[in-house]
Amino acid sequence: TGSLALHANSAFGDIVKFGGNATTAGALYYLGGDGQWATAQANAVGTATSSLAIAVGSNSTTDGMCLRGFVNPSSIDTLAAIGAPLYMSDTHAGRTQGTAPSSTGDIVRIVGYKYGADLIYFNPSNDFIIHA
Repeated sequence: TGSLALHANSAFGDIVKFGGNATTAGALYYLGGDGQWATAQANAVGTATSSLAIAVGSNSTTDGMCLRGFVNPSSIDTLAAIGAPLYMSDTHAGRTQGTAPSSTGDIVRIVGYKYGADLIYFNPSNDFIIHA
């Protein structure tokens, strides 16, 4: 057991390094069929149902992508309560939100839980539903 203070837009956990993509530290990405990372958003089935990761820095190969772990993201929903689930945003690519997306065609998928004002446990669910 131990603890680690996370700096802004950083992470620790399961981190992979490939793709060579320019990324925004702390933003939410999906892995495309071409092996490249792009920002994820709940209103796009292809981006919302793929493998997800949070960028650890400005390049997916140099800095890495967190597949699961504790993350200090670039943006966190201030209205979400501590311990509440977080979902992909349907209005802002690369961000999470504290309420489930509710527009027709949106993907509802829990991507983690809020642990503090600037900390989430990122562990994307393998399950999702498409809002009718």
